[in-house]
Amino acid sequence: MHKQHLTRRTFLKVSTIAGTGMLVGCTFQSNPNISAPTATSEDLGLFIRISKDNSITIISPTAEMGQGTHTAHAMIIADELEADWKKINVVTTYTVRSEYNTSSDVSTGGNRGIRLWWDRLAKIGAGTREILVKAGAQDMGVSVKECQAQNGHVVHLPSGSKLSYGQLTEAASKLEPPSSPKLKSRGQYRFVGKAIPRLDIPVKVNGSAIYGTDVRLPGMRYAAVSQAPVFGGEVKAYDKAAAMAVRGVEAVIPIPHGMSVVADSTWHAQKGLEALKVQFEGGATAGLDQEELGRRFRNSLDDMGKTELSGEKVLDLEYEIQFLSHAAIEPINCTAFVSDNFCEVWGPFQNQTNTLKKVKEITGLSEDQILVQTTYAGGGFGRKTKTDFSEQAVIISMTIKKPVQVMWSREEDMQHDFYHPASKSRFQISLGDDGMPLQWDNQYAASSQMAQDYKFLKWMDINLISYFSTAHSDFLIPKIFPTVMGYDWDIKPHYDIKGVDFISSIVEVGIPLGFWRGWMFQNTFFLESALDESAHRAGKDPFDYRIKLLRKSPRHKKVLERVAEESKWGSPITDGHGKGIAICDFAGSILAEVAEVSVNKHGKLVVHRVDCVIDLGRYVNPEIVKSQVEGCVITGISVATKEKITIKNGRIEQSNFDDYRIARLKDTPEINVTIIDSEFKPTGADAGLAPTLPAITNAIFAATGKRIRRLPIGRQKLV
Repeated sequence: MHKQHLTRRTFLKVSTIAGTGMLVGCTFQSNPNISAPTATSEDLGLFIRISKDNSITIISPTAEMGQGTHTAHAMIIADELEADWKKINVVTTYTVRSEYNTSSDVSTGGNRGIRLWWDRLAKIGAGTREILVKAGAQDMGVSVKECQAQNGHVVHLPSGSKLSYGQLTEAASKLEPPSSPKLKSRGQYRFVGKAIPRLDIPVKVNGSAIYGTDVRLPGMRYAAVSQAPVFGGEVKAYDKAAAMAVRGVEAVIPIPHGMSVVADSTWHAQKGLEALKVQFEGGATAGLDQEELGRRFRNSLDDMGKTELSGEKVLDLEYEIQFLSHAAIEPINCTAFVSDNFCEVWGPFQNQTNTLKKVKEITGLSEDQILVQTTYAGGGFGRKTKTDFSEQAVIISMTIKKPVQVMWSREEDMQHDFYHPASKSRFQISLGDDGMPLQWDNQYAASSQMAQDYKFLKWMDINLISYFSTAHSDFLIPKIFPTVMGYDWDIKPHYDIKGVDFISSIVEVGIPLGFWRGWMFQNTFFLESALDESAHRAGKDPFDYRIKLLRKSPRHKKVLERVAEESKWGSPITDGHGKGIAICDFAGSILAEVAEVSVNKHGKLVVHRVDCVIDLGRYVNPEIVKSQVEGCVITGISVATKEKITIKNGRIEQSNFDDYRIARLKDTPEINVTIIDSEFKPTGADAGLAPTLPAITNAIFAATGKRIRRLPIGRQKLV
């Protein structure tokens, strides 16, 4: 493979692939605010591979979990590259450093798939196009100015002669890449902004798409696991002989905080696990139950104290949300094969970098000896950023010296999650004669994932940071620690609320916590509920009230006005129905919703319609955006009405979809999504989850006069 030196002057690295084509790599920068290339040859995370047959493979740094990112990436590159759309394929970046010089941060989450990568996708496409056009001109012996890239070819305009990209790979790979390629204008795009069918639809429809459980290797074995039901517990006893007597069982192997059974099939492994009859003891959450958790949150909130407010219009409000499971349709799984000098790992990973680090730590192999291959994921929502399941597969494979596929049961998946934190929030609000807030005091008690993950930050309440980043005012810490926060925080206030006083407290729970879709959505529920109650206490229309508080935030105001228009806010509606409104700002995306609901005389809640308006800056594919927003709305309905995780005797009570209820098809309303044409920086569409919760509960109040301050709504009396 011929390689060129990567300098600070250029962001591209061009290579020849053993006579089969060319590979173009783009520098990786985890912080999108850094514009100047500073990467070394070891900091590449995005590639275009052009083969002799003119096929193009985009090696993307993001995992495809159903969000459509791979199609969006292909659209951006195809436009700038002038590629033949029919020749494009997308795979996730491989983590073999010696082959692809993969960057030190390959992960997917937090709306970063487009937000982080648009500029680099465009530049690698445009830069590759310029190299190919130059190579084509040289091959035809004509001026570069007379040549143009068209649909996978370099065309000499005066003569009509043309060469395919595949024919030019060898010559192009020897050219110096441009330092500042010229990008197309918006009007020159063929794909971006259009509703292009997703690339992954055919393989998912015909069944050829490879998910984690579809991986098959010669001589592969299958493993089932049993982990301590009390978090942090250890194995006390087990019946190895009984397990080994089960047909197909080959080995019983300890894993961290549990045991595994290896067999010739997943079914036999599971039956062997049943026979093993593992007993556990101890654990950090031993004896913990809902009553004790309730006391901890109550005490934490009370310890922060109340503020004595004056005035005739004073509100004292409390809101609460429970722990939540990710509950992805695809259960946890991973396949690994560890040999003497190499390790291959396959699975639905959201954080390939951390997986690579853990495999390196366990095996003692170098990064050049480890291949992490990401399959399609049947949902992730943040759960698959963790490495516990890949660690298990590697340990078992090292022990049996064969490839092994670890498959968790649904019960193991549900009861050994990294849960969305529970939280409790109190608002004490005084209103002036005009009904607008004079004093806005907020105490916030929450379990904190960041405090678990970053022990040195235990003295900081990260939930405070998420609150301020989405609701109130500028805050310094996220600017100082952007990598610690895990997000490029856009800290801009949208509600002009005077007299804000905020204090928070971390509640120690011992329950594993993790990133969860729309991560900070609980804060929107708290804030938008309190605003709605303030509006009604003031005798104001909830929409008008918010508009007045958005006088300094024209972008948010525009979105809110548009959703009022789309939902026909203020127009007469069916008797017994009510409408609720809410808005949020998540990772730079602004999304407002109006939900229309009804509650019958028996208290049965029906969500009839949800209108959504989103400004996510520049967007790639409107259909993908709409699909993501629709999915977020359905998730929001599920969280608002059904989902909760509870604990008893130190163990998670829920174990499957029979007792961890999620929204079904029958619960899905009409969803209308409107995208505002915007020239702001691209963001993402996961903002659709957060406003769904308060839009529904505010609509319930409009329909029934009953306030919902504790989620999920469940079987609360609504009449």
